[in-house]
Amino acid sequence: MSMQPTGAWARLVHRLRRRVQAIQAVDDSKLKSFPASDKFLVAPALRVAAGLYATWHSARHFFYRQGVLRSLGLPCPVISIGNLTNGGTGKTPFVEFLARHYTQAHRMPTMILQRGGGTVDETVMMRQLLEGLPVYISDSATTSVEARDYLRDNADTRLVLLDDGLQHLPLVRDLEIVMVNSVSPFGNGHLLPRGTLRELPKQALRRADALVLHNVDLLAPERRDGVLRQMAAIAPRHTIFFQTQMSPVGLRSLIPATTSLDMSVRTGLGDVLPLSRLEGAAVICLVGIGKPENVERHLQRLGAAHVEGCGEYEDHHMFGLEELIVAIGRAEELQRSGKYKHVCLLMTEKDYARQTDLFDAVFSQQAASPSSSSGDDDSSGWGAYVLQAALEVVEHDRRFSSQNATLNAMLRLAVDNFRRRSYLTI
Repeated sequence: MSMQPTGAWARLVHRLRRRVQAIQAVDDSKLKSFPASDKFLVAPALRVAAGLYATWHSARHFFYRQGVLRSLGLPCPVISIGNLTNGGTGKTPFVEFLARHYTQAHRMPTMILQRGGGTVDETVMMRQLLEGLPVYISDSATTSVEARDYLRDNADTRLVLLDDGLQHLPLVRDLEIVMVNSVSPFGNGHLLPRGTLRELPKQALRRADALVLHNVDLLAPERRDGVLRQMAAIAPRHTIFFQTQMSPVGLRSLIPATTSLDMSVRTGLGDVLPLSRLEGAAVICLVGIGKPENVERHLQRLGAAHVEGCGEYEDHHMFGLEELIVAIGRAEELQRSGKYKHVCLLMTEKDYARQTDLFDAVFSQQAASPSSSSGDDDSSGWGAYVLQAALEVVEHDRRFSSQNATLNAMLRLAVDNFRRRSYLTI
């Protein structure tokens, strides 16, 4: 278990992260309104670090191109899915979407090989979502050699999805998919850590066999078309384009019905509840993801009257018992105010997967509370829900007749490139 900073040190780290995130969100012209310490100390330090990162990144690519460093080939086609910027690009949902499609439509047993920022919560969530399908999910601790050995021993596995593979050069890939957050395609234009770019856009997009513009539902049609033209001007002509969005599909109650309360039995999530439960509701977010503002936008669209807590926690935040107790107290306070049709705590599937045991233990105890509700009746009690969402393809590349035809074209290209590999070493 990783050590979490505590006490004064934790508060200092939290404040520093907040300052860095605020600086990463703006370009140089907007730094004028920042405190002097941010303008003349933190921002310049981040700029220097970004320069060092750029040098390291360029040198690394050069050594791989020249053959000084070698990429390992796997004995089946590899489709890489990676981010241009940190967070909010829909990478993990798109990996799950592809795994589901290729295992069901093409009957291709698949391996998901996580790289880069692959974390425990993403691994657990992926395993839950793809349960029952012929998909083997390895976490980021699995080495490339271990992955190759697994594929040798499991010859029926016919496809590898390289999760977070754009900057992972040690593995050969046969198709490169680049995920772009259409709301802020290039962030503030700076590389990490001054900005959120993982590499320069031209370098990344010119390697793209497919490009996915995510969160297009958050843009006006004119802005969406402008971003698409901007990407098409950089990417190769053969690049396959997708436009996607995350669509909320339901709520799962974290509070079991009182009739099923049995502390010797793991209750887990309750039934799926309609999204209409959020109409006129006050929502307290327990959300630790890359772009929490997207969750807030969805809640507002679903008719929530009041939303708080979005953006309060870092990506991959590990909630403590005290934080949950404070959040429950806040829910009870809002409920007593009588201002809202309903009051609830809400988290994403990734948040729930990260700390399933803690959330189940805390919220199962609330089943006996007269002030809480499992959501399966008309009770006025406050609720606690996991917001379920699914990736939806809004627009496929119009050079193909359908969404399935576009996905099939990507697979054919990956298989053809795999067959043409003359340098594959097994």
